[in-house]
Amino acid sequence: MTSTHATQAAAAVLGEFEGPWRDDTPVFGCCRKTIETVVEHADLIEVAALDVTSRVEALRSEAERQLPGHLDAHRCCAGHLADVAFDLPTLLAPSE
Repeated sequence: MTSTHATQAAAAVLGEFEGPWRDDTPVFGCCRKTIETVVEHADLIEVAALDVTSRVEALRSEAERQLPGHLDAHRCCAGHLADVAFDLPTLLAPSE
């Protein structure tokens, strides 16, 4: 993945969490921190190519690696990661 693609992918995902809500779900500070951490450490282009279950597992695994135990205590963050995993291919699709 090129640096430009990585930057665009990161910006696309992070942009989804700028407001106070995403898909009728509140976005808390802990949610932003989790998403930022996962975006920083995961290869989003590679993850987007996986099936949805594998995408969820990959993003959760990265969150657990970087923030051990966090998802167990923060269901809000776990839910947002699952949503991102589901939406990732669409978020990274080129605009037409």
